[in-house]
Amino acid sequence: MIRFSQVSKRYGATVVLDGLDLDVGQGEFVAVIGRSGTGKSTLLRIVAGLEKPDQGTISSPDAVAVAFQEPRLMPWLTVGANVALGLREKSRATAALAEVGLQDKAEAWPLQLSGGQAQRASLARALTREPQVLLLDEPFGALDALTKLEMQALVGRLWRDHGWTVVMVTHDVDEAVRLADRVIVLGDGQIKLELPVPGRGPRRPDDPDLAGLGQELLKALGVTLA
Repeated sequence: MIRFSQVSKRYGATVVLDGLDLDVGQGEFVAVIGRSGTGKSTLLRIVAGLEKPDQGTISSPDAVAVAFQEPRLMPWLTVGANVALGLREKSRATAALAEVGLQDKAEAWPLQLSGGQAQRASLARALTREPQVLLLDEPFGALDALTKLEMQALVGRLWRDHGWTVVMVTHDVDEAVRLADRVIVLGDGQIKLELPVPGRGPRRPDDPDLAGLGQELLKALGVTLA
């Protein structure tokens, strides 16, 4: 579904990706973690077609949707109009809002939404594009802990229902192992660790099997817990 072959990207003298090879299978959920500046968002932007690699090749479907940490809703449009922007069939927006639990917010203004509701609207907008690939760039980073758990569960349900291929960038190790089939740790422009996660997400936050995986990922990130 997505293939990086010897992909390199630099900004000035800074090498962000250095001959990266990565395959993401159809319907797979891959989480990408790493310290700041390790190329996570650059990888996502290349898949989305917002950046071009300096070297190497990438193949991915054309039907790609992106949800960012900031919902990026236009404040002068209602929630429904934001979701329906660019669509000929407005019924797709209505159906998408219902699927994320915002059917009663179509006429609301973005400033009237909570953080979680705004992210639901962002997901609804992605749904209307009928993507094969969904890219998530730290989508829950600004949310409180309880809302984050609800949004993780929602994304997991939508992923299963629609059969998307998902690539999610996150700084949250617990979030990565709760949702993903596979977690990739980036560092020095390369993949430092690929860790398969057993079972199917979203997993219970208190799943005892996740604790060991989280420790392994933290070690790969160079984090030592006292």
